[in-house]
Amino acid sequence: MNANAVRILFLKDLYLSRRFLFGYLAGAMASAIMTCLPYKAASDVGFILMITVTIATGIHMIGLLMLGDGLEHTRAFVLSMPVSVLDYSVSKIAVVLCTFLIPWSLMLGLAMMGSFLLPYAKPGVVVVLPAIFCFMLSCFTIQLVSAVVTDSIGWTIVVMVAGNVGLNLFLMNFNADPSVIAAAKSETVTWPPLVLQVLAVEWLVILGAIAMAFYFQTRKRDLV
Repeated sequence: MNANAVRILFLKDLYLSRRFLFGYLAGAMASAIMTCLPYKAASDVGFILMITVTIATGIHMIGLLMLGDGLEHTRAFVLSMPVSVLDYSVSKIAVVLCTFLIPWSLMLGLAMMGSFLLPYAKPGVVVVLPAIFCFMLSCFTIQLVSAVVTDSIGWTIVVMVAGNVGLNLFLMNFNADPSVIAAAKSETVTWPPLVLQVLAVEWLVILGAIAMAFYFQTRKRDLV
């Protein structure tokens, strides 16, 4: 693998997606700030917006940076240069992950900071937030695998819709659990066994999906 080629391709795609990324960062910051307001209606809207920004960022960046190359035939041009399939594959997956994780990390960080710093917030909420955000991250990594394996916008959207349905079911069941409710309302940070189990499963899915994406992408011999 040519590290310099990977770096150049990564920075090229990051530069081309900069306007969209700034837009998602602005949406991420606005929605995270709304969740910290002392009004339930505003905080609920902010939480919905955070989910919306996360979903939109994921599907847009996969479509723009990965699937878009095939539709616009830029993949053939890139591979006509002294760039290997491995270099191209690593840079693509890395930049898609990076552009998703930037607004995702900002929202999670601001929401958790608000839970600690705001006088009317409950510190116990920081136990619930990572599980919800990691579920969204796991859905995104599964979408990434779908895009790599199928190279199809249609199938990737199907996986995205399935992930959104799964997210709603997860939120309904997770937030209804008595141990999670008690932890979220607590003045201290306590980690119920259910939350730790959920986080362990989510990170297994995340790491496994990323490994599968790299495996299937780098196994391809012809990306044109």
